Amino acid sequence: MKKKSVGIIFLTVLIDLVGFGLILPLIPIYADNFKAGGFFIAVIFTSYSLMQFLFAPLWGRLSDRIGRRPVLLASTACACLSYVIFAVGSGLRNNALALWVMLASRIFAGICGANITVAQAYIADITPPEQRSAKMGLVGMAFGLGFILGPVLGAESVKCFGLTGPGWTAATLCAVNFIWASLMLAESWQPSAHFKTQRPHLDQWMHVLKTPRLNLLVAIFFLATFCFSGFETSIGLLVEKNFNIAEQRAWIPFWEPLPG
Repeated sequence: MKKKSVGIIFLTVLIDLVGFGLILPLIPIYADNFKAGGFFIAVIFTSYSLMQFLFAPLWGRLSDRIGRRPVLLASTACACLSYVIFAVGSGLRNNALALWVMLASRIFAGICGANITVAQAYIADITPPEQRSAKMGLVGMAFGLGFILGPVLGAESVKCFGLTGPGWTAATLCAVNFIWASLMLAESWQPSAHFKTQRPHLDQWMHVLKTPRLNLLVAIFFLATFCFSGFETSIGLLVEKNFNIAEQRAWIPFWEPLPG
């Protein structure tokens, strides 16, 4: 049963990250297409991570109180809704309104983005300490596969369905993920059996930052994520402008007639 649960969690995280990787590289190109400046493009990107930074601990604490399964299902359903909002925004004709709707979709996605942290907690619940590192590695594997498959699927969605295609494709994947998890995923955590008083967040932060080696790992992970996010924010625009791809785009917004 535990092996089956780990496999279900892996597929749940994988589908979620395919949807995430599907639209992430396209956000700066979309924002630029809607005449956004560099600062606003950065705001759209930053909003997701900022909201996740603020709200992920709250989702984690909620999962300690009510269980992992309902939090995973709720965050998956909210991710589906955020992609629907993104798809609607990317199809608007008013550039300013489209940008604000896209920003709202990323803020909402960040607020509800608890899948990864709660999935890691789920794996910790069902695996013994000696196997935990190996099983946690599955989440990293899901990250890699998500960012391999996601951009390819996003490009094909744009090519086949137009500018709104990636948003609807990501929403469909999340809907399938929600149905899959609701049918197959069992609860791993019994709150009444594991309840304990939580320390204030500031105390937790200070404890981590004062712990030798652990603080170094946190710093390394921060720098790696910092570099990755900077790369993802700029690579689409750099390739588009440096290689003059803007005039050779394979996609055309759905409201514009096809040439010829």
